[in-house]
Amino acid sequence: MSKHSSERPPLASVRSVPRASDPVDLRQTLAQTRELLQHEKERRERTESSSRAIDEVIAMLAHELRQPVAAALAAVEIQKQTPRPDRQERARRVIEQQVRYIARLVGDLSEVSRMSHGTFELRRERLDICGLIRETLAMTEPLFEERKHEVTADLGDDPVWVSGDGIRLKQIFSNLLRNAASYTPPGGEISVHVDVTSDQVRLRVKDNGAGIPRDVLAKIFDLFQRGARRGDGHGSGIGLAVVRRLVELHGGSVTAASDGIGHGSEFTVFFPRDLSS
Repeated sequence: MSKHSSERPPLASVRSVPRASDPVDLRQTLAQTRELLQHEKERRERTESSSRAIDEVIAMLAHELRQPVAAALAAVEIQKQTPRPDRQERARRVIEQQVRYIARLVGDLSEVSRMSHGTFELRRERLDICGLIRETLAMTEPLFEERKHEVTADLGDDPVWVSGDGIRLKQIFSNLLRNAASYTPPGGEISVHVDVTSDQVRLRVKDNGAGIPRDVLAKIFDLFQRGARRGDGHGSGIGLAVVRRLVELHGGSVTAASDGIGHGSEFTVFFPRDLSS
């Protein structure tokens, strides 16, 4: 055996290893680690928030559908069990009312989904907003008559022009009027007013009904938001969310105001005027 076989290799042949204790490298590594951990935390929070939101939507839908389905089924049983024409007619009206409510709920949800996924398009044209409001008032007149509401409209005599989708604008007005009817007790008052500035149209729908709690005002246009409002039980919490999105798609804005429970509410919508001729 060579006398050098047990000797260590020359120092020159030992590979140099970077020093992990370098303060600059260590700070950079710690900063990157913290950043990665923060991103992972935010990702998990988004996933959990999305999961909670889905659970809440499902729970709200189950809640919203339970009452009209139960009422319709009870009316069906009455129709089957009673030979009296008057009771059968009342049951038929209940079934029709509840089915229409469910259809409106499903329609509103479909609109929300389409708008959220960007598959929603407006068919714009130059329209007289006051004429559209008059048509919508005529469509919702049976609802006001049923609840004995006193409705006043101050729309002026001259056309007020906007650029928009006529069907969707009527949907905005209808949702606002139905919301007012839902939260205004029988015999209450609802007013509709339109005025203009140099470049804007302002629509106000005001009622003297249930009002809106102050802590709910900021989120009244959120999906399924009804808060502690007391109405007839037919407010789905979807209609106002649809209103806000449709108004924004028309380049406008919408606000809600109330002095609290029992003091009525006022919804104000602003649209850009169409000044072309």
